Amino acid sequence: MDTKAFIQKSLHLARKDLLEKVHGLSPEELDWHPAPHANSIGFLFWHMARVEDGWVNRLILRKPHLWVSDGWAKKLGMPEDMRDMGYNYTQEQVTAYRSPPLPLLLDYSAAVRNATNAFLDTWNPAADGPTVKTGWGAMITVAEVFAQLVWEMNQHGGQVAYIKGLKQGMQSPQYMGPMSTP
Repeated sequence: MDTKAFIQKSLHLARKDLLEKVHGLSPEELDWHPAPHANSIGFLFWHMARVEDGWVNRLILRKPHLWVSDGWAKKLGMPEDMRDMGYNYTQEQVTAYRSPPLPLLLDYSAAVRNATNAFLDTWNPAADGPTVKTGWGAMITVAEVFAQLVWEMNQHGGQVAYIKGLKQGMQSPQYMGPMSTP
């Protein structure tokens, strides 16, 4: 498997697993915090989509986030600040966050992933340009952006699964990961 196929497969499996975890959650379950300073599932899901939107559209494609350019902030009833991706939130901000309706979050995250997939379909990893400047000041390649994005999806996807387990108890003990289901 080459670099591009690995990235595409990794992002596909992370999304498939995340969608399985959020399927059917109530608004109360989306906004439940296991502790006052802990993120909710809804916050994590929104944050994951916002980060992917920022990394792909702003850093790689050098375009505005879909959050603003496609009107997703307005659709979700949230501020249009492209820098607000849920990073470095205070406890007060985490506690105050209320999830938009799940169908709207699903639609936004699908639009972001469609843009990511459109870029990946045309990307040539052998060229691996351009380099981009991260929020922490490093210059990294497009492949490294996607390595970071895969890490982000897996880290927060695991947090979503853990929070759901705390709230609902053991779920689907026969589930063996996203490759085990059609």
